[in-house]
Amino acid sequence: MAVSDAYLAKIRRGVRIVTDTDFDAELTDIIEECRQDLIAVGVAPWTAISETDSLVLGAVRSFARWRFPLNDQSAAANREDYMLQRDEMRRRYPVTDDVGL
Repeated sequence: MAVSDAYLAKIRRGVRIVTDTDFDAELTDIIEECRQDLIAVGVAPWTAISETDSLVLGAVRSFARWRFPLNDQSAAANREDYMLQRDEMRRRYPVTDDVGL
């Protein structure tokens, strides 16, 4: 799954990283890891890869902040936020046979 430059820039701002190609490669991997986690827990794949859905963006941002924390407390808080967002998305965007195919 590709990550657009605009989407990467949003996540980079979310974790407060100045442009750096080394971080961009790692952030791209983290975005992909988050997407795969969302899909694994039952979020519809076409939703998990959306770069326009605000709930997906929020979940990816929390996931990235969890992986790039400012401190231990922010890591724990962002992990908790991500888990709550992930569960909400699983309820709102379940995989069904007749949607998105």
